Amino acid sequence: MFIHSILETNSLITVDGDETIDLPVNPLSVVLIHISPLNETTTITNYHLLEALLGALTQVRVLFKGSPVVSGSGTDMGVLAMLWHRLVIWQSNAVETDNDRRSIVLPILLGRRPYDAKECFPESRRGELQLSMTWDIAAAGFDGLRRSVETIELPDAKPEFTQKVTTLAQTFAATGQNDVELPVGNVLRALLCFGTTPFSGAAPAPSLGQMEVLVDNVNVGYSSTDFEVSRSLIGLAGVRFPPDFRHIHSVNAAGAAREDTLEPEIGASIDDNYTLLPFDVTWDDVHSLPTAGAGRVNLRVAAEAADAVRILPVERVEVSTLQRVPR
Repeated sequence: MFIHSILETNSLITVDGDETIDLPVNPLSVVLIHISPLNETTTITNYHLLEALLGALTQVRVLFKGSPVVSGSGTDMGVLAMLWHRLVIWQSNAVETDNDRRSIVLPILLGRRPYDAKECFPESRRGELQLSMTWDIAAAGFDGLRRSVETIELPDAKPEFTQKVTTLAQTFAATGQNDVELPVGNVLRALLCFGTTPFSGAAPAPSLGQMEVLVDNVNVGYSSTDFEVSRSLIGLAGVRFPPDFRHIHSVNAAGAAREDTLEPEIGASIDDNYTLLPFDVTWDDVHSLPTAGAGRVNLRVAAEAADAVRILPVERVEVSTLQRVPR
């Protein structure tokens, strides 16, 4: 049976900066971070549905003995939840009213699925496993930030695997071929890729142009795919578009009578800068990429814009390889 409990009660965050909390010692499946600011929508164009509010969490890390098991921005973790874990991020009171209290729950999974006793973080000692959060208490569209943290433990679990997600940040010096070095040793299940410049405009030139994955200079899985085409792969897994449901309906609004809106436009949804390159496409590790013994694993990008990118490898880690102190 699982244990769902409140780890940190709903509290006001009064200053920007880091907050570190000890996580439970039982096998841990999910950390639920509740982000609850006030709308600052005195100027209505400040209203945001999701992405800017996740930006209140500029970095979230799960650390085991000081080493990251999860590391990324709140927005990266939200997109990971939607594209890789195929989850829906739920909100309460998603309205534009100034000074209304919003409520967004960001799930941080320590395995491929929630509640999975075979894949979660194993038991630990007090203080070994910690949650570190870096807060921005007021930015465009919100202020009065409150937060709480809840966890889902699986006390009887004896997991074989856990999941590791870290962030590789790089700024391309020029367009054309650029390599991002990927971690070696674990099984690679997916790459969540962010580029500063999305596919947009009359002549799109995204940061992440054509991409390929190589192991010891040999293509594996992705021999070539364009950024905008690779973004459709999550549709093969049944993930809806757009994953955050953001859209607008244009309307003339000049007439005196009722008018129908035009068809929806998606625009800058939370995923527009991202693509997911999955290897574990069938969720059984048949196509996952083992990297143990490889001399080099890299993502090669034919960049169309020379700017910043982030790559988040999703790795399957064998619990037996963790540096744990026996009880």
